[in-house]
Amino acid sequence: MSASEWADLLVDPRGIRDFFTTSPDLDQCSLFYCHIDERNTSITLGFDTRLVPDALLRDDGDTKANAFEFFITFASVTDLHISGWGGSVKRSVRMSRSGRDGEISLSVESPTERISFQAQEARITRARTYLAS
Repeated sequence: MSASEWADLLVDPRGIRDFFTTSPDLDQCSLFYCHIDERNTSITLGFDTRLVPDALLRDDGDTKANAFEFFITFASVTDLHISGWGGSVKRSVRMSRSGRDGEISLSVESPTERISFQAQEARITRARTYLAS
């Protein structure tokens, strides 16, 4: 799977495909947010990129945008492992279909951190374009 094919694993890939012809490479995005919700056994990751979407979100009207922010929520998470969260600038993010019942595997790795887990599904839960300074 290529770095931009992760969107094919989403419940509804239109959440990204509506904005980009080719999905942004998660390795090239800034991972700035990680929320673990133990009540719903979900994890939400927030990514930011300076790639301008091919089609701007409708809510932005005439605003000139030079950045795109999106959140992926993973549901029914199992096998969560976390070692460090150091704010590393250079991270490797891998999202793929695992052999276990079609679950999604996600791993985030850098020299100072590692996060990995399995999830039943993933979806874009928020996306917006904005003007970054």
